[in-house]
Amino acid sequence: MASPSLAEPSLANPALRSAAQRDLGLSAAQTDQWLRTEREAPQRIAQAQRRWGAHYAGSWIENGDDGVVRLIVASSDPRATDAPAGTTLRKVRYSLAELEAAQARLDASTRRRLPGISKPLDGVYAWHVDPASNSLVVRMSPQALERAVDFAAYSGADSGVLRFERMDVAPQAMSQIYTGIGYQKNAQPSCSIGFAVRQGATKGFVTAGHCGVAGESIWMDGAPIGHIAGSEFPVADRAWVAVGDQHELLPLVSNHAGGFYYVRGSYESIHTSVVCRSGYKTGYQCGFVNAKNVTVNIAPNSSGIGGIVYGLTQTTACAGYGDSGGGWIDISEQAQGVTSAANTPPGAQHNCGVFGAMTWFQPVNPILERYGLTLVTL
Repeated sequence: MASPSLAEPSLANPALRSAAQRDLGLSAAQTDQWLRTEREAPQRIAQAQRRWGAHYAGSWIENGDDGVVRLIVASSDPRATDAPAGTTLRKVRYSLAELEAAQARLDASTRRRLPGISKPLDGVYAWHVDPASNSLVVRMSPQALERAVDFAAYSGADSGVLRFERMDVAPQAMSQIYTGIGYQKNAQPSCSIGFAVRQGATKGFVTAGHCGVAGESIWMDGAPIGHIAGSEFPVADRAWVAVGDQHELLPLVSNHAGGFYYVRGSYESIHTSVVCRSGYKTGYQCGFVNAKNVTVNIAPNSSGIGGIVYGLTQTTACAGYGDSGGGWIDISEQAQGVTSAANTPPGAQHNCGVFGAMTWFQPVNPILERYGLTLVTL
């Protein structure tokens, strides 16, 4: 992994900063304050973790009603009276470890499921630890509350930590067939290219696992360029494509407006960071990271592609069919992941402009580690 280059407002790519300000509804001052808080957060979070130990309950950045951006650090210790400098203390009931243990029970329950015997999880869409609400959030369709409650009860998770939230649209894999910019699978338009990588002397790029299986031919510009060398879906949603040595690898991310951003490394951004994604279907879109390590039950699409995926990152950015596999970067141009799924309404091509839009990405560092890849950076 490349060494970190954390977000200093004055050093952030101006175009990226402008896109983030546009999509997130922040003023120029709030954007600077948010990025400065992101830059300082890792050290202050580490201080909170050392101070409260097992009582540490998570952290996040929030924009208060007074318009002030703050780093919140939470503790389940009723005796906690202060917090590290530059942070705001929030006392809560459950520690982060307790919330993560509850999610682990739900995840373990899905792995024990037997096809044709276990109760279906249709309508139970995703679950993740949410430090801000001090709960394990389970998202489901309005008709699936009973099914979600049964699933959680069967897992043995502490009912006190659970919070059930409605999601009107199921997560859908973004691997539909479209014409236009992107790569093609077996000569047909498919998904979006992620980041350029190398495996030793072999060139390639990372993408989403649901975009294809190992061995399938990958095309660009009307000609085959390589093949899917490794792919996993469901459980994970990761893949990489090996291409011929004649192709040039560039550490660039298209802004779909005639320009590019650089890829400078793969330092993982914190919860509530600003992230932006690029895909051939809906272009360049930004949002916040509002959950990590999310388990998502991706509904089968028209090709029957679906299943439960673990460890995704949830965002407020939007996406459309064909954006799958496209790269995510933060304001410091650090690679974050590749697009996995979005809650796209039935009959729609994307969820841009949809209230409650969510898009999930597979973090990039586990992909690099899984396949022994090196990210191509500036």
